[in-house]
Amino acid sequence: MTAKRRNGKLAGNSIIISTILVMAGLILSKASGFLRDIFVGIKFSEAVYRDSFTLAFSIPDLVYNLLIGGSIQSAITPSLSAAIARGEEKKGIRAVSIFISFFAVLLIIVSVLGVIFSEQIYSVFSNGDHSANTVMLAADASKWLFPQIIFMMLAALCIGILNAYKRFESTSFGPTIYNFCVLGAIIIFAGNSRAALMNTTCGIMGAALIYFMYQAVVGRDKLKAFRFIWAPRDKEFHALFRRALPILISASVVQINMLILNYFAIRLPDAGNIYALRNASTTWQLPYGIFAVAIGNVMLPSLAEHYGKKDYKSASELLSSRLKSALFLTIPSAGLMFIMNSYVIKAIFQWGSQYTDADAERAGQFLAGYSIAIITHSIVFIMNQAFYAIGKTRVPLMAGCIGLITNPLCCTLLIPYMGAMALTLSYSITSILQMTILCAVYFTYKELRPKGILVFLLKSAVSLFVMGGLLTFIYEYTPDYTSKLLSLADLAAEALVAFFVYFVVSLLLKVEESREVISKLRSFLRKS
Repeated sequence: MTAKRRNGKLAGNSIIISTILVMAGLILSKASGFLRDIFVGIKFSEAVYRDSFTLAFSIPDLVYNLLIGGSIQSAITPSLSAAIARGEEKKGIRAVSIFISFFAVLLIIVSVLGVIFSEQIYSVFSNGDHSANTVMLAADASKWLFPQIIFMMLAALCIGILNAYKRFESTSFGPTIYNFCVLGAIIIFAGNSRAALMNTTCGIMGAALIYFMYQAVVGRDKLKAFRFIWAPRDKEFHALFRRALPILISASVVQINMLILNYFAIRLPDAGNIYALRNASTTWQLPYGIFAVAIGNVMLPSLAEHYGKKDYKSASELLSSRLKSALFLTIPSAGLMFIMNSYVIKAIFQWGSQYTDADAERAGQFLAGYSIAIITHSIVFIMNQAFYAIGKTRVPLMAGCIGLITNPLCCTLLIPYMGAMALTLSYSITSILQMTILCAVYFTYKELRPKGILVFLLKSAVSLFVMGGLLTFIYEYTPDYTSKLLSLADLAAEALVAFFVYFVVSLLLKVEESREVISKLRSFLRKS
């Protein structure tokens, strides 16, 4: 084996190991996030407090994503990775230090203004008497959530820097620690009163502080090189800022679209739609967040390195393999959640009489509308990462801005005919449009475009069709279990059968990803 092939194999194994580590962290993070949402339904048993708690996060989350969230993985990580690859680590550290200092000051100012003017900001959601109390409580609760985004920003910056050094083992489990701290705050403080709501959000701010402290401690050897530097006229900072600005705006598009859905949801006649949307969103983002986000985040620094070295063939091969790997895992997940939408919601969230069958049916309808987005948004995320890696940050921004037009337009047109389900279906339609734009533009770069995607999608569609037919037949004869354990066991068994059928059909169709699974399994058994 030549040195080049050996190095390539080692790099490939490193990416796989890093992806597994990130996936493990995301699985724990998503599981703890589900527990958090379950206890929100239990502790805030009245719909007005559930909706207020959920709505309170919307504006602080938007501020976080608009000012800093998207720039971490998509601007700081590839920029620092490229600087390290070029042997200009100190130069990269200085630019990132200035970037952190500038946005820390900006975010503190914005957070203070958010606390002062929260009532005026949240009044945009108000729609008469039936929603006034929900909006007022959400505005009050947000006064603790605006300060929390400062600590979330600092933690995210630590993660972005460590990922540039490919220290994924130091960043994989921080979100899980945060979620468990949030869960503790909900269990201890939550209840059906204004005081309980305020105490809970105060506890969540404390969880964000712990999250930041954890990331700072585990990455202290790399983070100690970064200092507060106020030099907004620095040329390197300007270059990084110009790269980050479109990313900052495009990263906030997801949160703005969620605000749009909440805006329309609170205008529907029944209470509880905000929390139902949250349940459906948490559920569909389980496969998307574990598979697509993990694969895309690990891919980003390596893809940036290949592009920086002008190794376009390796860049194309890496994107092709990562895109197909993500879709191989998210496509059957989408089919499962579309067919068994309300059953999945019941199994996850219905742990007591507070969460009724009507609540589950409402969230299930939302989940069915989201199911298309599990596939399309996986492509959107990975293609966005690809554009960020090659420095073409304006393309994701353009696609996101178009989505901001189509989402409210689809909601306005479809709600009179489809009711609540139109909300998440509109989101999926928007995701399809964004995916189409991103792929059409990226495929114009012939030396970078991924290969074999169309054939892969056709084979995956056949596998999904067979899986869906069998799953529909099984679901028709699934009894209503009174035991929660039996219900969870049944869902797990049906999911395993569905994924097994999908895998076998894809194996028969010679889908490369299924054959790789068999190959790695044989290798593992030989070593054992």
